[in-house]
Amino acid sequence: MSALRMLTATIAVVLILLLTVILAIGQPAQPPIEVAFTTARIPLDVIKAQSAFQKAAARTIPLIPQTLIRPFGGGTVKEVRIRALHDGAMIYIELSWADPTRNATPRRQTEFTDAAALQWPAQPEGLPNPFMGDPRQPVNIWQWKASWQDELAQVRDLRAAYPAMSVDYYYDTRFLQDEAARRAFNAGAAAGNLLSLPTRASAVEDLAAWGFGTLTTQPHQDVVGFGAWQSGRWTVLLARPLRTQDPADVQFRPGETAFVNFAVWDGGNRDRNGQKNVTLTWWPLRLQPAAR
Repeated sequence: MSALRMLTATIAVVLILLLTVILAIGQPAQPPIEVAFTTARIPLDVIKAQSAFQKAAARTIPLIPQTLIRPFGGGTVKEVRIRALHDGAMIYIELSWADPTRNATPRRQTEFTDAAALQWPAQPEGLPNPFMGDPRQPVNIWQWKASWQDELAQVRDLRAAYPAMSVDYYYDTRFLQDEAARRAFNAGAAAGNLLSLPTRASAVEDLAAWGFGTLTTQPHQDVVGFGAWQSGRWTVLLARPLRTQDPADVQFRPGETAFVNFAVWDGGNRDRNGQKNVTLTWWPLRLQPAAR
């Protein structure tokens, strides 16, 4: 075994032991991330909403490479900034991190997209395993994807990667103006698979998980989100009602504390799936009481 492999294995063992201790005796205390109450209207536009978020306290969350299970990865995104607001009905969360390259449209199988996710305990009792939860304590995950952001503006397919491609027959929307008829050519879209839909209303996927390998798209998508890349930095806005009817959703109450975990993917570093930049512990997030 090479020295590098031995070092990697040692680090993985140490991290696993650390996680075991954290889950057994409780995680280190962190001051809560404050979610300020506001009466201002928050536009679902990253740029226009920045003036409102300037009144919210900013917290910088350190990130580390995911080295607990294969596939290992990450390491290029060192931290993510969070600012949050609520108006008594909706919660608005702004995430921002440095990324020198905008990887938004993976046109080939060897290309990957930038992304970010927030993970929440779906149940108010106790804290689940921070890595995708467990069968008794599921998690609710909101994942923003730069590729979905691009698809809000235009639909892309193989011709984006190979503009000079030639085939004997290729389904084209100009031959089928009816949406239902077009979906006959796309079984995934016909089945309602979010990954296959030709158009999007949001760049965020609302998911649930009960442990490794159980990540599932929720039937009802409650989260909306949009991002913008400027001068080597992504800024993403996520919004959701404080309360929903979905049993696998986190529920927020003004004056109370929720817990959150963070993940960021750098497509330029070939991050995808479990190859990502993460936090190992749950961070408290406290909603200020709503003014009467």
